[in-house]
Amino acid sequence: MRNNLAILRIIFVVGCIAMCLQLGAQDMWSVDRCMAYAIEHNRTVRQRNYEVDNYEIDRMNAIGNFLPGINGSSSFQYSWGRSVDPETNTYNNISTFNNSYMLEASLTVFNGGNIVNQLRKSKVAQLMGKAALEAEQDNTAIETFQAYIDALYYYGSVKLAQKKLAESDSLLRKTRRQEELGLKGLADVAQIEAQYATDDYTLTNQTNLYEAAMLALKQQMNFPLDERLALDTTLLYTKAIDLALIPGDTSDEIFGTALELNPTLRKSWYNSEVYRFEMKRSWANVLPTVSVFAGIKTSYYKMLGGTGYPDFWQQLQNNFGQYVGMSISIPLFNGFSHVNAVRKAKNNYRIAVEQYEAQKEELQKLVAQAVLDRNGFLKESIQMERKVHSDSIAYRVTRRKFEEGLMTSLDVQTSASTLLESEVTLLRSKLSYVLKCRLVDYYKGNDLIKERNI
Repeated sequence: MRNNLAILRIIFVVGCIAMCLQLGAQDMWSVDRCMAYAIEHNRTVRQRNYEVDNYEIDRMNAIGNFLPGINGSSSFQYSWGRSVDPETNTYNNISTFNNSYMLEASLTVFNGGNIVNQLRKSKVAQLMGKAALEAEQDNTAIETFQAYIDALYYYGSVKLAQKKLAESDSLLRKTRRQEELGLKGLADVAQIEAQYATDDYTLTNQTNLYEAAMLALKQQMNFPLDERLALDTTLLYTKAIDLALIPGDTSDEIFGTALELNPTLRKSWYNSEVYRFEMKRSWANVLPTVSVFAGIKTSYYKMLGGTGYPDFWQQLQNNFGQYVGMSISIPLFNGFSHVNAVRKAKNNYRIAVEQYEAQKEELQKLVAQAVLDRNGFLKESIQMERKVHSDSIAYRVTRRKFEEGLMTSLDVQTSASTLLESEVTLLRSKLSYVLKCRLVDYYKGNDLIKERNI
């Protein structure tokens, strides 16, 4: 019986620990979670969503231009004094009441291809809006990733500064004790105290920088500033050589993929297509417009006080009429507005093409730089890991010799500073490599956010 209770207690404790660990893991914010949250709450992304909806409305309006327009009208008129009798076409001085109804349908048959080009333009504009939305989402994710890396870097710097301060404190206490025993001089104690003060200041400075980086990250995410944001620090404890090996892909290969998939470049290309169709639409202003129309109408008339008039419904039936027609409008001269509109549309299209070419060149530079940075940061990280290992051994040996009286306090200070500098450089290189890897994968067409659980 006691064994069973003991087993149940162990199971209960293990379950509680597992639950706490699970809750703690859920409370940690990975970079993917931060990026997804930032996209979800970014106001510029919301604006792009509304713009996409507006482009959809424009496309529906363009489709509606192919359908006939139907208009109905009705008029009521009461007149008194001198007026014209519609039956005798003579003037009289009586009060009358007129009522007319009309229903007309019209359809533009030809207007220089304006309707067709408007539809094509609206479709391309809708694709441009979607590309702009995707580009804004990606830019928000990249900026959030950068802010996350900065915050993680300063978090790691704080941890390194705390470790360095703890070692300085330990060395200071030992040096003071050795000074009491006559093994060290006051100069050694003063030197170690100065190093301790420097490390204390470094910790305070790095803590302030970390808090500023966290504030910037929250602002980038549009995260409540008064709520806690705990970052996933797994990357800080991963060896650079275990992150990845240098891939064999080249910047030219990646750029070829980015030409087709990059949303910013697609947005620029769609923009040039919009201006191309706008240029075609400008020719409609110098070409004839042909429209057809048809309708029905009827009316009712009565002289107030008069007799012998047919009733309302009979008059509507007697006065019922139908008509069909066609109209053609030929622009002959309107100053130079039509010609100038065509020239301006051509120039706008050429500007858009130049912007697309410039965007393509910029993308090629960004891809080449990202690949170069990725490969460089990986090599730096691997080399810095070796240097940190060597500097750590050198520091321990120097400190031991200092405690034995074989080294000066200045040697210890120099060795400790070298080790801290190496550790900070390794931290920056490793985190930068992670960022550049994700950026290169993005140019390859992969999603920036691999896990979208917010």
